[in-house]
Parts: sequence; C-alpha cells; structure tokens
Amino acid sequence: MTNLHTSAEKEAQTRSNLRVRALTSFVLGPIVLVITFVGGVAFTLLGLALAAFSMLEFSALGADRKIAGIVTIGLPAVLALVLAFSAHEYGWVLALFVAVSAVGLLLEILRRPPERPPIGKRTLYTLLALIYSGLPPAFMIELRAMPDGLIWIVFLFFITWGTDTLAFFGGRMWGKHKLAPRISPKKTVEGALVGIIGGAALALLLLANTEKLSALTVFVALLGPVVAVAGDLFESGLKRYFHAGDSHIAGLNIIPGHGGVLDRTDSLIWVTALCYVAFKIAGITF
Repeated sequence: MTNLHTSAEKEAQTRSNLRVRALTSFVLGPIVLVITFVGGVAFTLLGLALAAFSMLEFSALGADRKIAGIVTIGLPAVLALVLAFSAHEYGWVLALFVAVSAVGLLLEILRRPPERPPIGKRTLYTLLALIYSGLPPAFMIELRAMPDGLIWIVFLFFITWGTDTLAFFGGRMWGKHKLAPRISPKKTVEGALVGIIGGAALALLLLANTEKLSALTVFVALLGPVVAVAGDLFESGLKRYFHAGDSHIAGLNIIPGHGGVLDRTDSLIWVTALCYVAFKIAGITF
C-alpha cells in the first residue's frame, strides 16, 4: 500500500513538473525568439545575460568539493569576453585569460585558508568556467551577426530544442534501455535515437526551405543532434560529480521546471561550438 501511495505521489509530481516546464517554455520561448529575430544589441544583451548566469552557476557547482570558481574575477571576465568577441577584438581574449590566471592566483595566495585546496585549483576552475560559460554565447552573437544570421540561430534551435524535446517524448513512449544509467538514469537509448533522428530531420527541413543545403550544413545537421545528446550527458555528469541536483543558483529559480540556465542550454552550448568551429574551418567569415 505504501509503495502504491509513493508511486502515485511521484506520478503526480512528474505531471506537475511537466506543467511547470510547459508553461515556462510557452512564456520564455517566444521572448527568446523575438530577441533572436530583432538581433543586434538585444541579442548581445541576451548573450551577456546567458554568459553571466552560466558563469555564476558553473562557479557554484564546485562548492561542495571546495573548488568553487572565483566569481569576483570570473563574472566581469566572462562579460568582457563576450563583448570582446562581439567587437571582433580577439587579441583581448588571450589577454583576458592571462589576466584571470594572474589575478586568480594572487587572490588564492592572499586569501587561502588552511582548509582550501592547493594553490591554482580554484583559478583553473574559474578558467574552465570562463570557457564553458563565455565562449558559446560569444559564438552565438557572431553567428547571429553573419549574413542570414537569423537562419543559423534558428538552425541551432531546431537541432537542440528538437533533439531535446523529441528525445524526452520518445523516451516516455518507447524508452526501455538505459542510455547512461550511472550518469543520467532517466535517459534511454530509444529516446536518444528519436531525438537524434527528429532533430536532424528538423534541421535538414529548415536548410531545404531556406536554400542553405550544402555538404557543410548537412554535416552539422546530422552530427549536431548527436553532439546535443553528448552535451546533455556532459552536464549530467558534471552535476553528478559535484553532487548537485541541478545547476541553478541557490534562491534564484530563473527557469522554473528546467533547473538552471546550464540545465536548459547544455545541448545548445555544444551544438553552437560545433557550428562555429565548422564554419571557421570552412573559411566562412564572421
């Protein structure tokens, strides 16, 4: 009887979470799409907000293992990184990493209590947070600024949102075999396959209707959903390593039902990097 009661409670909680997730998506989704359509300063501000919240969340993840990022230098650095990219001042990016390294090490030496980890560990973690939180939003801003940039951002959304949404419903309908039980017990092979096939189909459909089909774009459309799933698993692995249920900042539930910003953009981070790097290698200018 107790098991039946517990099962009913879990099912009710799942349904409640789904309603919250759906409501949040219906509210925030159109806002993001409008800002994406407008582009320019509005999209840059969105990128800055994404970078800032991601930096705060990533920095906080390591707190349980006493290697939280140094927010006092990480937050301004990630904003400067995004602005440097948007202004095409790439030389400043290297200078930023050097400055963060130097200042971070100095702060660790001056403020290090006896129980803190070895010198340099928090600085390294801050640099990782800077890369993971700052580069993807910067890449997105550059992609949006390209000719037909709106198409490329929607392309990224089709891959990530399509893969994520279809994988979720595919897993609920047909999921039987665990994809990575030690990392993310709820994800299934069947769900991942539905997401990958569906995400690729949506991306290819967009390319065909916008006359953007090419060997490069088809490659990204086919590989992107696989990378999206990998990004999702990577974020799950991070949270498991750092003993965190989700990545949101304590006391700030910015995306109800979806966890934190990193929880919502884990796939987008990786797919954006894939698209940006592929375009760079192909010699497409920004």
